[in-house]
Amino acid sequence: MAQGWRTYSAPDYGFSMLVPDDTKITTKEFGSGWGGLVGDSDGVRVIGIAKLGAPEEAREIEAFGVDVTGIPAGRWTQIDSGSGQGWSWYRTVRAQDGGRLVFGGYGVGKRGSYLLILITTPEVFNAYRPDFDKWYNSIRLN
Repeated sequence: MAQGWRTYSAPDYGFSMLVPDDTKITTKEFGSGWGGLVGDSDGVRVIGIAKLGAPEEAREIEAFGVDVTGIPAGRWTQIDSGSGQGWSWYRTVRAQDGGRLVFGGYGVGKRGSYLLILITTPEVFNAYRPDFDKWYNSIRLN
């Protein structure tokens, strides 16, 4: 995570965020109307997913997050919630299962529903927490 950061904009999905400079981004369809991007850099996977159109309920987005990450719902912890930066509402979450840690958020904006997360190890997360906070605070819905 020592490298610089750049803004990655996904206008088709309605969001932008910082990603490490060397992140290789690919688009992916996740099924059931969800699509977005996946990128990897130095042991960190960035996942930005949107379902455009009518907003999903929180429990539906949460269940989708469990499916995408494979981390059971009982291991997800909400650490913040609110609105702003394009979000009608959002929840900031952290989930851990063994050697995998998820950090990010989900919610609803004017164009649809979103799940924007990083997947890494607890060791990398703890060592670079300021970078992960910088990433999270950069997320904007358009």
